[in-house]
Amino acid sequence: MNAPDRIAFRTPPETMPGPDNPETPSKSGGRRPPNSDAYAIRSSTSLDPRVHGAIGPTSLEAEPSPFRHELFLLQEGEKKITFEPETRVPNAAMFTFNKEDHTLGNLLRAKLVKSPHVIFAAYQVPHPLFAVFNMRVQTDGELSPRDAVVQACKDLVGELEKLDQEFTKEWELKKIATQGVDM
Repeated sequence: MNAPDRIAFRTPPETMPGPDNPETPSKSGGRRPPNSDAYAIRSSTSLDPRVHGAIGPTSLEAEPSPFRHELFLLQEGEKKITFEPETRVPNAAMFTFNKEDHTLGNLLRAKLVKSPHVIFAAYQVPHPLFAVFNMRVQTDGELSPRDAVVQACKDLVGELEKLDQEFTKEWELKKIATQGVDM
């Protein structure tokens, strides 16, 4: 994969200014100024990681990307959600959602904040390359953080089912309306 560097000349080499050509100006001994690319375009095939991606074991060529289903399907022994009670603040807990991203994190946070029993709800994505987010929830004590998250999930599922029904109904009405026009 590593091919030698090639030099692509803008002008034929015999007419190019340089130390071999007597018409070269006598600036710095008739040599080209250092770091000057005015005379030739250097094309590197895979030596510059900024142009051609990372070089070495982190390269996409060296390690193929995972299959798309591995980004959201749980492997053997993986848990979707882990729960850890917060010891510094009363009625608070930290949830870690595995194989999820900002989509679910922001939906859950928005739903939890609207709950009258939730004092604080926020999420954080530790690293953008990993599909994991942490959510911290604090309640007023009438409802546990776990119950608040479960209730928010149930409400979101209900809203999404209603959205699906409305969309399907509108889609079918649109198909009926366009069939009448075609006749």
